[in-house]
Amino acid sequence: MKAILRFLCVLLLVCPGFAEDKQPNVITLLVDDLGYRDIGCYGGPVKTPVLDKLAADGIRFTDFHSGAPVCSPSRATFLTGRHHIRTGVYSVINESLHQMHLLESETTLAEVLRDTGYATAHFGKWHLGMPNNHRDTPTPNEHGFEYWFGLVNGAHPNHKDPVNFLRNGKAVGPMKGYSCQIVVDEAIAWLDPSTGSTSSPQAGSGQAHRDPNKPFFLNLWFNEPHAVIAAPDEIVSQYGALNDPAAIYNGTIDNTDRAIGRLVAHLEKRGELDNTIFHYSSDNGSYRQDRVGNLRGKKGSHFEGGHRVPGIFYWKEKIPGGRVEDTIAGAIDLLPTICGLLGIDKPEGIQLDGSDLAPLLTQSGPFERHQPLFWMNGSTMMLRMGNYTLSAPRTSQIPFDQAKANRLMQQTKNALGDGLEKELGGLDLRSRMFNGRFSNREADRLRNEFRALFYFNEAMIPLMKKGGVDRVQLYDLANDLSQEHDIAAQMPEVVSRMKKQANAIYESVMADGPEWIAAQETARTAPPKPRKKHNDLLARIDKNPLPKGYQGSSHQQYVESVMSKLKSDQRARVSELWREKRSRDPNMPNAGASYVKILAHVTGDAGNH
Repeated sequence: MKAILRFLCVLLLVCPGFAEDKQPNVITLLVDDLGYRDIGCYGGPVKTPVLDKLAADGIRFTDFHSGAPVCSPSRATFLTGRHHIRTGVYSVINESLHQMHLLESETTLAEVLRDTGYATAHFGKWHLGMPNNHRDTPTPNEHGFEYWFGLVNGAHPNHKDPVNFLRNGKAVGPMKGYSCQIVVDEAIAWLDPSTGSTSSPQAGSGQAHRDPNKPFFLNLWFNEPHAVIAAPDEIVSQYGALNDPAAIYNGTIDNTDRAIGRLVAHLEKRGELDNTIFHYSSDNGSYRQDRVGNLRGKKGSHFEGGHRVPGIFYWKEKIPGGRVEDTIAGAIDLLPTICGLLGIDKPEGIQLDGSDLAPLLTQSGPFERHQPLFWMNGSTMMLRMGNYTLSAPRTSQIPFDQAKANRLMQQTKNALGDGLEKELGGLDLRSRMFNGRFSNREADRLRNEFRALFYFNEAMIPLMKKGGVDRVQLYDLANDLSQEHDIAAQMPEVVSRMKKQANAIYESVMADGPEWIAAQETARTAPPKPRKKHNDLLARIDKNPLPKGYQGSSHQQYVESVMSKLKSDQRARVSELWREKRSRDPNMPNAGASYVKILAHVTGDAGNH
């Protein structure tokens, strides 16, 4: 008997899988600007046999939604299961203009899985903030990815032969091939360095490979089909002329499906496909109106076309396949859902806005959503309850120069002249202004000036925090999928109930949203007139020493740590004093230190923190 026990103990040590089934691998596939009606299994024109099979063998959602109608916010929600404003990401990030980024204090899916024993890696676009432009911003590594190969934003100059990939923070240099194939090459090389690369000889160069004894989490965020687009001629020619923007767009999606196919084939060869959880979706709707089906709006819109996207889950061992699911779901559910599927605890002490879809996916019990899905970006909010969508188009009084925007549009049109239709490539002019450069230099200069009007201004955050839901529109998706008929006047009780819910959510989210203070804000916005009643107080605060433990080299981490512990009234007080400080002393020599002293005053920790 003792001999048998010793044998079992040794077996448990050398073969831990003998004691319990190996945890499944997790792969999340996020594409960029893909619409609801693009891929084959959603009725689109592009040939996507790999995705079609994952959907056929898994579950395909017909009412799945991205976390936001634009890029950075959607990605923040995807990783955290929380509304993006709670995570610090108010809008699309431009490192040259913004302090905002995904807060290091946030708990991401990668961190949850890493701490559970997973090897974690990110491949592809990031767009949640990087430490460039002299900013001390966290990288994917600080967000739980032990290895990463990616881009600050998009591939440059386009999807073909990109030159701006980073590997663990270091520039890789020019690479040959198409972005979607390159990131899959890198992922396969990380999974199994013995395979080498099939299309990018440089893949895996200098890589730190994963521990083969651990399950893995692969986060693959493709650039395609975001502009500026490029795809192999032999693929594009299947959809039209080689210079046809719609055919090239199709080609990028087709090429991405082929890249995913190589990853699937590699896992199948290794015998790991059946025990791998796949999720596939898009970060927002397409910028092409013809690719959102019968939905209203497109990328950037809070109507359905801006955020209803394909949503596929596959796990052969635990998710019964061959199903089409009409239950509303979204990327905001991903973190709690993966936790549910793996049987691990969700992060504690965190307001998760998403719900666990595991009972629905595995057919193991009833699914209940603890909070309605909602979208908030800029001064617009959309709330979904059942088949009803409540639209609040003006939650805050954020100023915008519409006359200048219209003037720049007209000037761009004039500059393009006879070349207008060719430059539009099947898009309307406004969409084209946001997607890809113009070859006409004057038109491109005007385009850049136009786009600058839409960049988020962090100085407007206090105005947003004072906002709320007032005037609304109501749509019934069961009878009006295109959201053409506002029925708010006919449904006052529904409106009242949904407005109450929307305002509660709005207040909760805005209370969590951090204040991003940048020294250059004073040059971008007219400061309010100073109020004399705080002059003496601000003068006294200026004389206080900096808190103990504060170091200028870690300013942002310090501010994030303190702000995360403040109550809503304390945050409001900090914001009020800081606005007055900036208006009274716009040329203060050290804005960061002044802000920290105000923080210390409000928390009562001046000189003691």
